[in-house]
Amino acid sequence: MKKVRTAIKNIFKALRNGEFLLRIRADKYYLHIMYLFLLMWLSILLSLRVDKTLATAGRNKAAIEDLRIRHSQKEAELVKLQSASEIERRLDRMGSNVAMPKEPAKIIKRK
Repeated sequence: MKKVRTAIKNIFKALRNGEFLLRIRADKYYLHIMYLFLLMWLSILLSLRVDKTLATAGRNKAAIEDLRIRHSQKEAELVKLQSASEIERRLDRMGSNVAMPKEPAKIIKRK
């Protein structure tokens, strides 16, 4: 049990002093470790960029949907105005005095 405690104590001491990799003879794998670190760093970087791109795509999709709704509303208003002007033209051709109202409707109160 005492040997295990000593070993754990030595491992933590080596980690604190930065000698752990030298003690386990990992210095001959230094390039492999650096390559692995680079790959992990690139993986994290690409993951963050993908998340950012997806967030931007989501915002753009919402903006496109809002613009589509506005377009539909404006198109409906245009159709309404065109049909009203067409009706007014027909009434003028027929010689009617009826026309589009110039002011809003008045509320008639009942007695």
